Amino acid sequence: MKTHEFAQHLEMLARLLRNLPDTELGSNNFSEIKELLPRKVTSKKSVSRKKNFFVEDVTYRLSLMSPAEIEDYLLSEDSDFTVGDLSELANYIGITSSKRQSKIALVNMVTRHYEALKMHSIMRGTQDDEI
Repeated sequence: MKTHEFAQHLEMLARLLRNLPDTELGSNNFSEIKELLPRKVTSKKSVSRKKNFFVEDVTYRLSLMSPAEIEDYLLSEDSDFTVGDLSELANYIGITSSKRQSKIALVNMVTRHYEALKMHSIMRGTQDDEI
């Protein structure tokens, strides 16, 4: 977790504590804090479904493109892929990636992956014809 993200969590906790009465903090107060937290149980499922649909749609599109088209598509401002989106895509297609990798590095990895898949299918196609 990054320091700014941690600071945001602490600020949210401070706001929650300010809403409670000014009493000693004990185990009884934690139930009150829990009641103040917003409940978003169903939204997590819908977000993960949307992300899975997004990743599946993108992988299908990328499988139809040439390596140059893939690179242009992922780096274009129209598609607006974030580093997080590209990292999810890389994990979905089986590429190990690091959270510290840049956008260009992730695009390069994804492009090379699809290029290797196409080369592999070409090689398999020629071997099938020879047999």
